Amino acid sequence: LGSSRCGVCGMKRDLVDNHEDEYYDLKSSHSCTDPLCCLLFVGALLGFGNLYGSLIVTGNVGKLYHGIDWGGRVCGLDTGVEEKPYLYWCASASASGGGLHFNTQKPVCVASCPDGSLTSMFFNMNAECALVSGSLSQMLSYKTQTLGHYCIPDTSEDQGGTSQQIASQLNDMGTFAQQALGSLPAAWPLMVGAFACSLVLGYLYLVMLRHCAEALIYLSIGLCTLGSLALGAYLWLNAGTLLQGMDRGSRQEASGLTGHEELATKVAAIVCFGLAALLVFMVQCLSHSIHVASACVEVACEVLFEMPSLLLAPIVKVFVKGLAFLVLLFGFLLLYSTCEMTSGEDGMLRHFSPDDNQKLTLLFYLIMAIWILAFISAVYQFMVAYSVVEYYHTPFDHGGDKDVGCCEVLEGLQVALMYHPGSLAFGSLLIALLSVLQKIIEYAERQNQVAGGNRIVACLLCIAACLVSCCKDMLQRVSRCAYIDMAITSNNFCDASQQALGTIAAMAASLGILTGATFVFSVFGVISICLCCGAFTYHAASTGAFADASSESFIESPVAVTVAALAISALVAFAFMDIVDMASDSLLYCYQMDRQRGTGGKKAPRALQDLFAS
Repeated sequence: LGSSRCGVCGMKRDLVDNHEDEYYDLKSSHSCTDPLCCLLFVGALLGFGNLYGSLIVTGNVGKLYHGIDWGGRVCGLDTGVEEKPYLYWCASASASGGGLHFNTQKPVCVASCPDGSLTSMFFNMNAECALVSGSLSQMLSYKTQTLGHYCIPDTSEDQGGTSQQIASQLNDMGTFAQQALGSLPAAWPLMVGAFACSLVLGYLYLVMLRHCAEALIYLSIGLCTLGSLALGAYLWLNAGTLLQGMDRGSRQEASGLTGHEELATKVAAIVCFGLAALLVFMVQCLSHSIHVASACVEVACEVLFEMPSLLLAPIVKVFVKGLAFLVLLFGFLLLYSTCEMTSGEDGMLRHFSPDDNQKLTLLFYLIMAIWILAFISAVYQFMVAYSVVEYYHTPFDHGGDKDVGCCEVLEGLQVALMYHPGSLAFGSLLIALLSVLQKIIEYAERQNQVAGGNRIVACLLCIAACLVSCCKDMLQRVSRCAYIDMAITSNNFCDASQQALGTIAAMAASLGILTGATFVFSVFGVISICLCCGAFTYHAASTGAFADASSESFIESPVAVTVAALAISALVAFAFMDIVDMASDSLLYCYQMDRQRGTGGKKAPRALQDLFAS
């Protein structure tokens, strides 16, 4: 192979397929691809950066969550209330006695929430309340707690049924959201613990896949079979009696089954039995394919442990993509806050109405945000593929091992950004456009429902949604293989995709079984990691200082903290599952290309050679 290279721009040179050499310098075989797409991406980034910079000056995220007083002013932001960032609902004696009446339609902005002290109870907000009520003598103060930028009645004390009254007069979902968000700052140690726990479980799961992948997939199939049999037996034994255990509302909703309940239940039971039989049949007929797929996953995990830098890739992906998502989300909120705002009467609800230019700007921002995130994923996939290809083509030493370096991932990142940013941006742009088109169709479906639900329009939108979803799924699969081909041959995106389609067609059966196996492993791994981290977080949030109302670490909503921990653990788990999927696909793709060239896969890992020789 030649060693000529190019800078950021240039034309791709022809490659010489000579993989029989004892030494194969993968990096020197790469040259620049799709330079026009690279220039388009850079130009779009410059425009996006200019937009983001202007949003930092003109936007204000506080408009989205700060309270709004009776005059339509945003507390802490608008003129006249800059020093009053909290929203307070004035209260007076209830006409029926025995409690407080809250004026939810005319809240006021205050400098601080009343905490029960004499000063705050009588002089902090009564003057503001007198402006909206016209009478200072009728106003009553009450102790509150600060949740975000809202003064919520203190639920630790029963102020004549205050908590029940405020829940019924204010927006229940808004109050719950404030309580949930208020619990997150105190729970940061649990968030860190959930992240660390998910990392440990992720690496432990990789070790299990390396040594007993086949056992895990049979365990998953066995559990699904037993679950289907148990559900089928329950439905069959309770046919005709299920509706009796429902409440009246549920029975009314299921009134269409009246007279056919027993038949419908038995049909559902037969479906469950059929699913269990199908699983057993699959195990009997596809045992060899399951063995091949499991072994391929085990080899992929072995490759990961042979290159320690790859083991750090999931952590890096979580941090980089998570940080990019937060930055892009913040920018979107800044952009949304620049739209014209109208407020509701309770000081919490608000509505933003973008004009035509703002709608186009929102569309551009959405496309760019998805494009950037997809580009990060494409670079990550290329890095993993490049590292696996480098390992695959490294010749065996005298001891039968592959002596690989320690920085293959960094070398893959360098090759991706120096030679293939245009090709990676091209593939990412196609995925971003399809994703945005999906969102537009979903928005159109919601608008159609609001307008009365035209059945013809709904049918057309459903067909369009299915077509776009299928195209997107196919494009994502082809793009993954195209990036692998690009790592091997340095083809541009179109040529790599064409080559990938041919290779996928040649190994359709093996790839299908492998995809099914990795899907099972992914689902099993994500569920296991999330359940363990969720159980740990909920138990910790419900005990000790986190459950002590007098503690500074008190968590008012353990469920909200658990949901946040589940989201964190799911992101980490998906990162670990994705690298296994990408590594196994890369190995299989390299082996298939060797077979197509007639080289026989002599440089494939021993386990992979033995696997396909059996």
